[in-house]
Amino acid sequence: MISNEQIQDFVGPDIKYLPASSFLDSGYEDVEFSLNKAGLSGRVLTLKMWEDDSEAVPTIGYFSRLRALKELNIGKAVGPLAYIEPYYKLVTYVPPDHLETVREALWQAGAGHIGHYSRCSYASKGTGTFWPEEDTHPFLGQVGQLNAEEEMRLEVIVPKWYQERVENALLAAHPYEEVAFDWIALKNRLGLAQAYEDDDGAWWFMEETPELIHAIMHRRPPTIHCEKLSWSSRLKLAEYHIVVDMKQPGELLYPGLHKLWGDKKRLWE
Repeated sequence: MISNEQIQDFVGPDIKYLPASSFLDSGYEDVEFSLNKAGLSGRVLTLKMWEDDSEAVPTIGYFSRLRALKELNIGKAVGPLAYIEPYYKLVTYVPPDHLETVREALWQAGAGHIGHYSRCSYASKGTGTFWPEEDTHPFLGQVGQLNAEEEMRLEVIVPKWYQERVENALLAAHPYEEVAFDWIALKNRLGLAQAYEDDDGAWWFMEETPELIHAIMHRRPPTIHCEKLSWSSRLKLAEYHIVVDMKQPGELLYPGLHKLWGDKKRLWE
């Protein structure tokens, strides 16, 4: 079965309006893509390929479409990159005897992937202090006095869409009554090309962005192939004698998504 987190691993992190994780606890049997419909049919989730502001339905986003474009293997990447910042760092403090148990639980929940490396973490020794008040049941130390205990500071990297799952795993595995932990938003970026150039010098892309149109006018490829382009941009490119080949909706996107979903590669791989 397929979870919401795996869908974001294999398609992209910017899918909108995914059903709440508690709605379908055992996951989906499969994922499909459509221009016109979206939602659940039994245990098959259909994702809409292009946004429609009038409908709050499961829909893939721009970065997901760029992943699909890359899967077409058209040629070399050209033009500007589009970036996302998809990571958090989780920091927590664990008794030394429980370090491996907690760390393994976090890894199993989806933490600790950096590129083609998995089970990544960092641990350092320190001293934690705390004063348990009345009606507490501390795992270590005494109620009503200042305690200083040896602890391990444990750090792992976590994709945004695994945040809830990893936090739940931390709370379940950690021995403390009150677990101290921090979520730190990271500036680590992942970038994807917005366009690719084929052997004839033509540029292929899914949809326009201002920076991409600027790059096209600067580089002046003989032809561009795309699914979405405004009339104003078409007129602007015509002034530079750039031939515009408008593809049918889904003509590029659907085969790219189909291959992307079939390959089951995580975002960072």
